[in-house]
Amino acid sequence: MKYMNFSVAVTLIAMTFSSQSWAVTWVNKNVAQSNDPSKAGYVTMLVDHEFSDKSRNAYLCRENDRSDGLTNVGKAIVEKGKPLSQSACYIPWKGKEYKRTENFDLLQVGGKWVAPSSTTSHYFNSGYSYDIHLDSYSFGDIIGQPIYACMDLRTGTLGKLMYVLISQQGYVGTCYVPMGGREHAVPYPGYAKRVN
Repeated sequence: MKYMNFSVAVTLIAMTFSSQSWAVTWVNKNVAQSNDPSKAGYVTMLVDHEFSDKSRNAYLCRENDRSDGLTNVGKAIVEKGKPLSQSACYIPWKGKEYKRTENFDLLQVGGKWVAPSSTTSHYFNSGYSYDIHLDSYSFGDIIGQPIYACMDLRTGTLGKLMYVLISQQGYVGTCYVPMGGREHAVPYPGYAKRVN
């Protein structure tokens, strides 16, 4: 009975967060060739690397080689002028930053960055309804929880946005970014989110 209640909860969470029509595409880092949308295998460079380091570009990435179907989302970094196949993916998970140099995908997505302000507060007050849904967790203690894109406004570091339901007040989001070997939690209003 406990297992059945758990699977019903997972199904409801997945249905709640997957109602968007926005589709994202992931491209293997060895296939990704360009930032030009008119070319095959393009991916979107989202920001220059943290602390405005103009020598490296940042992308969103996810693991793609898990035989158990598990996945996680983080940031990919590549030096300017280098091919995307030389990028490295940094995954924030359980307080640590994990580096991957193989077997990950880069995100091909449109949308725009929106930071909390008086003119954009409706994007935040409505929770996840405008956010670009990247993936959903399938492991750990957060099975079925959707993953969205975010950026730490202080450092410009890309990460994953997770929502938690808090009583009648709705959902509160936290942005998790990998930096300096650790996973850093950035609470609202310290992050921007990618919306369609």
